[in-house]
Amino acid sequence: MAIVGISGSPIPDGNTDRITQAILKASGKETIFVNLSTLSYTPCRACAHLCALSNMCGLEDDLLPYLKEIRDADALVLSSPIHHGNMTGWMYSFFTRLWCFGHMNVVLRGKPTVFVSVGIAEKDRQRGSQVFQDRFSRGHELKVLGHLYYRSLIPPCLKCGAGRICRRGGLWHLLGKDEKALENFQFTPDKFRRFEDDPETVNEAKRYGNLLAEI
Repeated sequence: MAIVGISGSPIPDGNTDRITQAILKASGKETIFVNLSTLSYTPCRACAHLCALSNMCGLEDDLLPYLKEIRDADALVLSSPIHHGNMTGWMYSFFTRLWCFGHMNVVLRGKPTVFVSVGIAEKDRQRGSQVFQDRFSRGHELKVLGHLYYRSLIPPCLKCGAGRICRRGGLWHLLGKDEKALENFQFTPDKFRRFEDDPETVNEAKRYGNLLAEI
């Protein structure tokens, strides 16, 4: 069996993916990783007659093989950026597909799990923790080892093209709604922060990997 990492990021190989992969690597165990945005799958279609007795989803799409890996995994690492105060649409659709694991038997009960979230605001730390706890932990009775949050400070405004004139986006709020600060803001490559340059986050990823290594 392996440790399975599932990322709900819309940006393959972004900070969310790389943090997840860093945790998996630090575990030193066999691992499986997938970015959900690269798959073709649907949310749960409520076809309970296909999954209630088998405890396995009956929808045959790109997600099905990973659901089988999750069922059999030694541990999980579940990760998502925080979008609009919630997990991404890919991650939420994935969550609904786990319904097959919670009918007469709670298949994932006690499965060691690490949550990872990435956001642009400090309040996203609590949002990320709460979102994962509400959706995954309580319904599936996972054994939560912890939550790693990385504050990337990378709002979409940095590449949307209208960052200097928008008064609604994340950059405007990050700069304290300061007109002068926005006017002087430089859109330079160093603004696209990488978690690898943040020692605290790197150490947290290693710590969670070490926890998984002990399973």
